[in-house]
Amino acid sequence: MKKTIAVFLRRGSQWDPELPVREQAYWDEHARFMDALFEAGTVILGGPFDDGSGSMVILMAESAEAARAIFREDPWERQDVLVAGEVKEWTIFLDARSKAH
Repeated sequence: MKKTIAVFLRRGSQWDPELPVREQAYWDEHARFMDALFEAGTVILGGPFDDGSGSMVILMAESAEAARAIFREDPWERQDVLVAGEVKEWTIFLDARSKAH
């Protein structure tokens, strides 16, 4: 049974703080990777923090370790641009996304 997993991504050694997110090295490859996960229904929510410190992705996976394995295939992880830090199973008690405007 798939679980909801929160993945906190942090800047790697190849992150360029002078560039916006979409101008980072390997952006196109990373975007294709994430888009494929989104289209498959694996990624539910994702995006960068406004303070530039990293990103968070909410996805469906069998376990936290399975989520880590997914992100090991991300071109940004492979190139040390943005890497998975904390990965936690998340129990959602309240979800108003369908009501949000």
